[in-house]
Order: sequence, then C-alpha cells, then structure tokens
Amino acid sequence: MFTGKKVLIFDLGGVLIDLHVERSFAALLEMGADAPLLTERNCLMNVNMMKYDRGDISTSGMFEYIASQLPEGVRNELRENLSTRLHEVWNLMLGEYAPYKFRRIQQLRSQGYRVVMLSNTNEGHWSEIERRFLETMGEPLQNFFDALYLSYRMGLRKPEPEIFRQVLAAEGAAPDDCLFFDDSAENCEAARAVGIDAYLMERNAPWSDEIMND
Repeated sequence: MFTGKKVLIFDLGGVLIDLHVERSFAALLEMGADAPLLTERNCLMNVNMMKYDRGDISTSGMFEYIASQLPEGVRNELRENLSTRLHEVWNLMLGEYAPYKFRRIQQLRSQGYRVVMLSNTNEGHWSEIERRFLETMGEPLQNFFDALYLSYRMGLRKPEPEIFRQVLAAEGAAPDDCLFFDDSAENCEAARAVGIDAYLMERNAPWSDEIMND
C-alpha cells in the first residue's frame, strides 16, 4: 500500500478518532429542536456546520444559531447555562481514541514517511479534541504528526479540490507522492480528482491489516 509514497494524509473524525454526529443531533431533538432542521442533508444546521468548519462562522455565532433553533422556553430555562450546555451537546459528536492508531502513525514516521492530518473540524471541536487527547495520550496531538491541516484555519473544507491543492503546495509534494485516508467516499473522490491516491475507510472501524502492516 505504501510503496512509492512519501506523504500520508489522514483524516481525523471517523478514522483516527470515533465520530458520532447522531449523538449531538439526538440531544438537540431532546431539547426541542425540529427534526427536519437537523436530519435533512441540506438543512440549515448542516449548512451552518460546514460554514463553521471553514471558519466562516465564529464559535459564538454557531452556538447562537443552534440556540435560535430551540424552543423559547428551553432557552429561558437554560439561560445562565445555555452556552455550557450547547458546548456539551456539540462535543457529544467526539468519540474515543484508539492509542494503537497513533502508535502506528509514529511507526510510519520513523520509517521515513511524512505523515500529516487533513481534517474538517472547527474551533469548538478542535479545542476539545486537544484537551481530551492530552488527557488520554499524555502529550499533545501535534507531536504525532509532521503537520496539521485544519479546515477552519484554511478557510476550506473537504471535498473542495482547493484544500487538497493547498496541502500539496505546503508539502511540496506531487499528487502521486501522496496517499489519503478518509471515511468519506466523496472526499476520496475529490482527492483522486487532483491526482492523489485515496483509501476509503469504514467509519469508526478498527484499522485493517493492510494499514497496520507494511
């Protein structure tokens, strides 16, 4: 799998850590949000989530939007603690870490590969991810990678082709030098469209022997 590759590009949610978007949506439904606002692919919630991932909406702006979708009675009841509660609900999406995956990342780097992360993420999630990772692994997440490419800092989001082009430019790499790992078929197709080989992974699944072994 890795033969001839120089740069390995890993997604985060669903690949390196478990991701459960449905947990956050279920919690919002319990708080009184309307189901269509959460579950339809092109609903405003998803549109705003994508904007938040690009950094087009601030954390406060995102949570103000979510609050606006809740019944007035709920907003009034939680007035003093609403922001804290929404942060908790938002971070329900974030699942467990599997330390062996990060040990494999270290092993690949020791073998001479440049290993980077390319993640659709946002300010709210990223700060919580860093906190939990440090607590779990005992050292900062960035120590495990040669570079971190985060959508909200780049102003771009997978599957936009430009985000892959920017990673290639930053790495000084040709597309065929790279191998991309993601749990989204759409993102993998976008990577292939700019010439990057892509490996589609099952979301939240253990890593296959193909990835774990040279």
